Amino acid sequence: MGRLSVVLCLVLAATSASKVWAKRAAPKPVTPVVHDGVKYVAPNLGGCEGTVEARNESSDKKLWEVVIYRIKIDPSLEKDVQWVFITKLAIHQNTVQVTNEKDEEFTLDLTTRKVEKMTKGKKEKR
Repeated sequence: MGRLSVVLCLVLAATSASKVWAKRAAPKPVTPVVHDGVKYVAPNLGGCEGTVEARNESSDKKLWEVVIYRIKIDPSLEKDVQWVFITKLAIHQNTVQVTNEKDEEFTLDLTTRKVEKMTKGKKEKR
């Protein structure tokens, strides 16, 4: 009976550990960028979509937000291992350049708020 208890404890511990290891770490904070008195941030609140928020630089009041991309979740897999977070924001002329964990790059036009995905140096309309 003692051996069975030890084996059962080891199996339960291994099962619990594998569930813990399957969970991903929280994303690293993304450094905001500022352009013409507006601060652009990537809040990374869940990994099903990447969003950029425009905030007043001095008051931090949210002005608007744009969804840059959405992730289609496969229900047969754990959700958190499918999440993709924004890793970098940069200002280039009148756009915000957005990079995510998959090294996908997007351009957010600050005048029209339209998003384009960059594909091997080319813009792809979305």
